[in-house]
Amino acid sequence: MKKIFLLAIALLSINISSQACDKGCTMGGSYMGILPQFHKNFVGLRYTTRSYTTTATHGHHVQVTNEHFATAELWGRFVPVKNVQVFAFVPYMLNEQTGGHHAIKSRGFGDVTLMANYSLLNTGDRMDRDLKHTLQVGGGVKLATGAYRNQEHGEQLAPNMQPGTGTTDYLANGMYTIRYKQLGLSNDVTYRFNTENSNGYRFGNRLSASSNLFYWQNVKSISLLPSAGVYYEHAEGDRIEGAPNLQKGGDSFFTNLGLSVYVKNIAVGGTVQLPVSSTEAHHHTEGNRRSMVNLTYMF
Repeated sequence: MKKIFLLAIALLSINISSQACDKGCTMGGSYMGILPQFHKNFVGLRYTTRSYTTTATHGHHVQVTNEHFATAELWGRFVPVKNVQVFAFVPYMLNEQTGGHHAIKSRGFGDVTLMANYSLLNTGDRMDRDLKHTLQVGGGVKLATGAYRNQEHGEQLAPNMQPGTGTTDYLANGMYTIRYKQLGLSNDVTYRFNTENSNGYRFGNRLSASSNLFYWQNVKSISLLPSAGVYYEHAEGDRIEGAPNLQKGGDSFFTNLGLSVYVKNIAVGGTVQLPVSSTEAHHHTEGNRRSMVNLTYMF
């Protein structure tokens, strides 16, 4: 029965960079997910997708706009000393917007993010304990490395369609994992403090939190890590020259289904994130299903 359950999870899953926000997301790569083997360095590639459908009514005319955001990202973890982990994220953005008689495409490297976490508690890799805990706290900085003044047909693209934000932003992060034998619960929360760019645009601060139940299963030389959980994000409204942008801001809830497979030093995995509900200020934006696939090498 257990093998049937694991097989079902594997077929259903293809764990995400959860970045739910309205009419275009600019959280950037900072999602950690479930990260076992805390003492190891790794480098990897991951590809995430997210999309939104916005409906606006102008008199008797209804306009529907679809936005699709994909990110191909190089990321890694380095453990310079015991209990310290340093992360780096280098994203390449592929943004697209369609609606009415127009289509906009934007490509380019996004903003690089650097983070560091310190383990206040870490028994996660102890083989002599059934009950294991890991508590990490830290923070980081998102650098203004991506383009944010790209134009199309002589007009500057909307801020959410740009590869970068043009700002240096700051992140605070906490992660707690508890595991009894093969069953565990992973929790994380991230808050991002955004600043204003030289165009006078400031993305609202973002709060994101997730909780995922996972099961560690060894099958011969392969380790399986299926997971399921929930994700929440709150986005404050954006501001233009200090004035509120009423088209931005809201709350979103998602469910997560994921699976990671470990073979020696190689890990492959994926996640699908399904929308549960969302609320937005002054507009109607529907967040669609999101997904992520990743390949990681540990050393």
